[in-house]
Amino acid sequence: MTSEEMEKSIGFILQMQAKFESNVARSEANIDKLGATVSNLRVSVADLAGIVSESIRISDDRFTRLDDRLAKLAEAQKDLAESQKTTDERLNALIDVVERHITGHNHGQEALGGQ
Repeated sequence: MTSEEMEKSIGFILQMQAKFESNVARSEANIDKLGATVSNLRVSVADLAGIVSESIRISDDRFTRLDDRLAKLAEAQKDLAESQKTTDERLNALIDVVERHITGHNHGQEALGGQ
């Protein structure tokens, strides 16, 4: 190999070494950026996990209150049905009294007219 070829080879190697070092430096910068992005993502995921957890707790509380209200409503409906039953019984008894009263008056009128 001639001196000129040797210098060209050394120049080529030095140029490749410079490109390699430049690429390594860019890669390190990109890795640093990715590290920062990953750190930001960790924070975001932790925040999201907290939000989801709080949303679940709120939903559970609401469902518990809804269950309580439904149970009270069911009990009130049961009480109302019992009250309605009692009212129906009393109304039927009143109807019977009124019918006997009316029927008794009609029979009394017929008895007077028939004598």
